[in-house]
Amino acid sequence: MSSEASSQVCANGAGIPCIGFGTFGMQGSKLSRLLVHAIRKGFSHIDTAQVYENEDAVGEGIQISGVSREDVFITTKVWVANYAHSKFERSVNVSLKALRTDYIDLLLLHWPSGIVPLEDQIEQLNALVHAGKVLNIGVSNFNRALLQRAVELSDIPLATNQFEYHPYLNQTSLVTATRQAIVSSGILEI
Repeated sequence: MSSEASSQVCANGAGIPCIGFGTFGMQGSKLSRLLVHAIRKGFSHIDTAQVYENEDAVGEGIQISGVSREDVFITTKVWVANYAHSKFERSVNVSLKALRTDYIDLLLLHWPSGIVPLEDQIEQLNALVHAGKVLNIGVSNFNRALLQRAVELSDIPLATNQFEYHPYLNQTSLVTATRQAIVSSGILEI
């Protein structure tokens, strides 16, 4: 891969590879085999989620690739059905087992949900960092107001707000707000 493709963003002390290999819509042995090739070709950031139902195939692909775990950056996301205190950590433990790792590089809340208070969701992300199961935390698909509230609630700086952005979906105001929220928290170096 080119040096541009393997460049990183420094957020909260972590070097997050800018280009990640997304696994949405892929499962099973086909995904595992594809990941082996992708990792060997230089992809070092793998993005998955509980709701994708493919964390086991991701874990298998990383393991088969023969690349050291420390050389692969894994992002996964907790699904909204697991935000309740009684389910949150248990669901992350299932993810860790499926991914065949002792830690997750970046754990995100997958979607905003008002069923469980945001304070509780953020508290549980923080607890997993303190427990050593997660290195970095963030959110996904949060609007500007929710992102600002999440930043204010978290004892640990959020590393990202992951959301869809491409020429057919103008998210300029969300990009600007995310940069401001992350930079103001003192964790983003551009």
